[in-house]
Amino acid sequence: MKEINISKNISILRKQKGITQEQLALALNISPQAVSKWETNTSQPDTQTLPLIAAYFGVSIDYLFYGREMTYDEVYEKVFQKICDNPNQMSKEAYEDVLRIFGHAHHGITRGSLKNRDSVIYDEPNHISNENGLSLLSGKGYGAILTRDFFENINQDTAEFAQTLLPALSNKNNLLVCMAIVSMSDISFGELQEKLGFEEEALRTSLDELVASKLVIEKESKHKSLGFTYEISSMYHTCLCILIATLELQRYSLEGVSCCMGYGDYPIKL
Repeated sequence: MKEINISKNISILRKQKGITQEQLALALNISPQAVSKWETNTSQPDTQTLPLIAAYFGVSIDYLFYGREMTYDEVYEKVFQKICDNPNQMSKEAYEDVLRIFGHAHHGITRGSLKNRDSVIYDEPNHISNENGLSLLSGKGYGAILTRDFFENINQDTAEFAQTLLPALSNKNNLLVCMAIVSMSDISFGELQEKLGFEEEALRTSLDELVASKLVIEKESKHKSLGFTYEISSMYHTCLCILIATLELQRYSLEGVSCCMGYGDYPIKL
């Protein structure tokens, strides 16, 4: 059984934070003498004070009793530093670092499948949820976290926003055109036709519908030979990318991955 040593652990945490006993006492609204007694093991914090100490230092109450290798703040700092160490925050390497951290956290919660592996996120989609509707969905370089509380904020405005996006995508050709535009910004009519293999009339019809719905923007290219080029409206670009990625991940799982499962499915306690 682990040795209980609250006095030592509080002293270590205080010194790591670089504060005096008086400063800790002030933060907790107690006397400096009380802190001194804790650290000399003359007395121990009462049950009402323990959560306040733990919250102040960013650790669990278990840490105060038994100690552990790292505090929560140190873990956060290590993750933060890992990402910041990338000289180019917008680089592919920076994104892969984020995905790797997400992947390890997710798979560690689900079944420890990334232990001793360097994989960013396994190709096999994974999902977990608890009674609060927590959803962690990942696969193919895609990750998402969602709670049931999110849906409490969905209202009439959300439905009106969707009315522009969803009807335009209900046509298969329109969806394919959007996917092609997402993959290559400022793509020309000729490039779209080559990429999709559409007949000219079919492509023109889809583009006209998407431009009319304001999902796609048509603009005259600086290079006269290209004629007009096309891009997704900034209003819908992020939403469309996430929607397409989610659809692809769901399709990739042969049996399907049910997101936001019902109560009791794969119960976990975080």
